[in-house]
Amino acid sequence: MEKQLSIGFYSSSLSKGGLELNMLRYARYLKNESIRVVIFCVQGSPIYQIANQEEFDVVEIKRNKRYWDFGCAIAMKKSIQQLSLDWVWFRDPRDMDTLAWAQLLGSKAKILYHQGMQMASPKKSLFHRIRFSQINQWICLSESLKQQVLDFTTFPEKRISILPLALPDDLKANKYETGEFRALVVGRWDPLKNQHLVINAFVILNKRYPQLRLTFIGESTLGESNQYEKDNKKKVRHLDLQNVIQFKPFQFDLAQTFAASHLLIIPSINETFGMVTIEGMRAGLPLLGSNTGGTKALIHANKCGLTFDPADAQSLADQWSVLIDNHQLRLEYSKNARTAFENHYHIEGQMVHWMKILKGK
Repeated sequence: MEKQLSIGFYSSSLSKGGLELNMLRYARYLKNESIRVVIFCVQGSPIYQIANQEEFDVVEIKRNKRYWDFGCAIAMKKSIQQLSLDWVWFRDPRDMDTLAWAQLLGSKAKILYHQGMQMASPKKSLFHRIRFSQINQWICLSESLKQQVLDFTTFPEKRISILPLALPDDLKANKYETGEFRALVVGRWDPLKNQHLVINAFVILNKRYPQLRLTFIGESTLGESNQYEKDNKKKVRHLDLQNVIQFKPFQFDLAQTFAASHLLIIPSINETFGMVTIEGMRAGLPLLGSNTGGTKALIHANKCGLTFDPADAQSLADQWSVLIDNHQLRLEYSKNARTAFENHYHIEGQMVHWMKILKGK
């Protein structure tokens, strides 16, 4: 009988954003493949709460420092040995050093880095080469991210795989005919997520389109300032737009929220590869995103929406109005979005590739 694979998903994060929620998604996917899954997380963190609710095996860890945290590395090495883990999977670069040291100190588990962020500068120093040498498999979300790894590091290409983020199937949105036209923005509150630009564009359109509605889903990062979130909510109250602009806290399962919307806006200044974008495509929503980074690439490659200048509210308002006015264009983008999800971002089509990586085939 083939030995059951065991994998530990490691995150010292205190946040509830894309990196963290996707970690839980993939833990669930692999658990469904009869792999033994253990979640390593900080007590009280959003990951800890959700993992316990879903009855994962959970191991509490301390929030490790970004560098030289030998105490956490030693503790992780012991846990890996006690649990006989085959793999340790992580997404957040701040956890790389701790896991690399655990490996250098004698951990026998292989390390899988599921990259979620772009590289901004070369990382070819001896320090970086030593850390990267402990990673057995590097998963990139796109060809462009793989090229960054090749350009900025000495990591061997043969240990790099490209697998975009993926989701199981779920609810699809109804096409807009009449009534309220509901636009959706999902993401943590952060100036780089650019929510204020969407509010400014809404103000431009409000009188012309009285049927327009806007919903923000998200929270500020735990333990960090929530001033940006407070300022934007205050602005909406000051403009007396509370009846047409809603703010809701983040939830893990947003399928019904996507299905109840007519347009997804992705305003981030530079998104690597947003799972929110894939959720919108799954729901068959036309997309309206920043003309930068992974958002631009996803929208243009799949012909499922329009893009705008993330520094220009008028640019967003102009494109938004095109999608409100042009019924046939919305239907075309909606169809293309759903087709792209089915062809490229459905988890069932990807699991065979993941299992080959984990089984070393």
